[in-house]
Amino acid sequence: MANLVNLENVGKAYGTTVVLDGVSLGISAGERIGVVGRNGGGKTTLLRLMVGAEAPDSGRVTRTGGLHIAQVHQRGELPAATTVRSYVVGDAPEHEWAGDAVVRGVLSGLGLSAVGLDADLARLSGGERRRVALAAALVQQAALLILDEPTNHLDVEGITWLAEHLSARRAALVVVTHDRWFLDAVCEGTWEVGDGAVRQFDGGYAAYVLARAERARQADAAEARRQNVLRKELAWLRRGPPARTSKPASGSTRPRR
Repeated sequence: MANLVNLENVGKAYGTTVVLDGVSLGISAGERIGVVGRNGGGKTTLLRLMVGAEAPDSGRVTRTGGLHIAQVHQRGELPAATTVRSYVVGDAPEHEWAGDAVVRGVLSGLGLSAVGLDADLARLSGGERRRVALAAALVQQAALLILDEPTNHLDVEGITWLAEHLSARRAALVVVTHDRWFLDAVCEGTWEVGDGAVRQFDGGYAAYVLARAERARQADAAEARRQNVLRKELAWLRRGPPARTSKPASGSTRPRR
């Protein structure tokens, strides 16, 4: 099966800071991936490259023709002079979207019915605006959802609803979040971004932690074996050359005939 988005030997740097170096990966239809790594390690840059908001310095990013991507940015700006209703469902007549169970579920699950569909976005709090942006992405029939910290400003009930909603969708998902429970509940694979690379793991956050610990154990064991070989080599070097180059001491006793 062809990937919806494919990165081939992609490199990206900002000044002298290399964020991604020779990264190759892809996401296929229906795949759900969690993206983890330290802040500033390249997670958001990876998402921006996937949707085409940035171009790679080297390598290439390809997307299947006609691919519909819905995205929520970590700090997305919403237009001020519009209502919740207009931003989420557009100009569609109410009888069209009100009869859609998905739209109704999103509005209810994210608490926007309580906020008010006629509320002006400019008057909403940061958390409410964040939920509006998330709702606008979720009501779309997108083949790929790309979400950057979607659980910010959600309460426990909202996070639980979002996890259940995303798990029930057939769309592919790439999500950046620090919510470990959410990663375990939703994701089937994990990408760890850092030091210019993207390391791929099967499973959610718990499986990723165990796999990373096992990789570290194997790396430590390999390094211990390497150090042991080096110690033996060093001992041989210290012991061997004097033995090969030694000469009899002056005045030594001649061997008997």
